[in-house]
Amino acid sequence: MKKFEVVISGPHEEEIGHMILSSVYGAVQSFGYTDVSVHADTIEERGDIQIPDFLKKYRKGNLERLREATGR
Repeated sequence: MKKFEVVISGPHEEEIGHMILSSVYGAVQSFGYTDVSVHADTIEERGDIQIPDFLKKYRKGNLERLREATGR
């Protein structure tokens, strides 16, 4: 049994959460599983959430990174 946890904070977190849960559900269903539970909880913001080093470059969205790179 596997459990995955993703914490999203910021603009569009509702939309992103919906996309993630829909994708997870679809991926699991494609293998014929029927015992699937996907849900989302709103949690209190905390400062102790750890971000792995390999993900730190993605702290900003693609649009923000593009603007910084082009100076616009």
